[in-house]
Amino acid sequence: MCPIVRWSTGFAVLTLAVATPQARAQSTGSLYNKWQIDLSGAVVIMGTDIRVDGANGEGTEIDGEDVLGLSPEKFQPRASIRWRPGRRHEIEVGYQFARRTAEKTLERDIVFADSTYTVGLNLKSEFRTDQAFLVYRFAIKAGDRTQLGAGLGIGVFPFKLVVDRLLTAGSEEVTSASERTFTGPTGSIGLYGRFLLGNRWYLETDLRGIALKIDRLDAKIVEGNLAGRYFLSQKAAIELGYGISSVNLTVDPKQNGEGFFSGKLKYPLHNIRLGVVLSP
Repeated sequence: MCPIVRWSTGFAVLTLAVATPQARAQSTGSLYNKWQIDLSGAVVIMGTDIRVDGANGEGTEIDGEDVLGLSPEKFQPRASIRWRPGRRHEIEVGYQFARRTAEKTLERDIVFADSTYTVGLNLKSEFRTDQAFLVYRFAIKAGDRTQLGAGLGIGVFPFKLVVDRLLTAGSEEVTSASERTFTGPTGSIGLYGRFLLGNRWYLETDLRGIALKIDRLDAKIVEGNLAGRYFLSQKAAIELGYGISSVNLTVDPKQNGEGFFSGKLKYPLHNIRLGVVLSP
């Protein structure tokens, strides 16, 4: 074989051997996947202070965990989808479940809506505070490994609280229920950041909030997120994250005593989640 051919062949083999580890070392993570599907299981940690007024006057402020016996934490599903129509734009839509039930004997008198419950009554409670959210993000800095920008979040808060009085009539158990449901809007504005750390590690953070007073409504909302990802491939990653959504809401009664809802809700929700992120 000609020396030049042998040298060329040897150089090609050496180049391939060197290039292969370099190719493997290339980053599998990206800040600009067009689609991301996040499926998680979350330990949801909740605290609840609530007052639901009746037509006849102001209700009792109730600590949901202490008075009603609601568990302060529960494992719940969470899902979100992100779509990036351009390098600087992202839209995320998602849903966090937060549902609890409890049964407890009252240790003090309470007034809920138009009903009065006295010491010794056995109450069964159902409390739903799921959160549906939509977030738009705009990247002010859109680098390959660093992304910084502003975010605007809106959502709905499908609130439901049912309190059943469990009574015994002869040999049968009967119930007498009071229920309040409403779907309240939420919103927040703030900043976010995304960072590629090495070839497979990724970190993201969001912090948003708002305070507003409109007519009978006085609301303060804080939302935050911190998550890390490890990319198994360009299509899949494992995510460990923490999020907070704190709602502090007061709705005054109408002057004529009418109104769909009046009362007070102080509701911090924390989630510690583990899931998978898919980029089809």
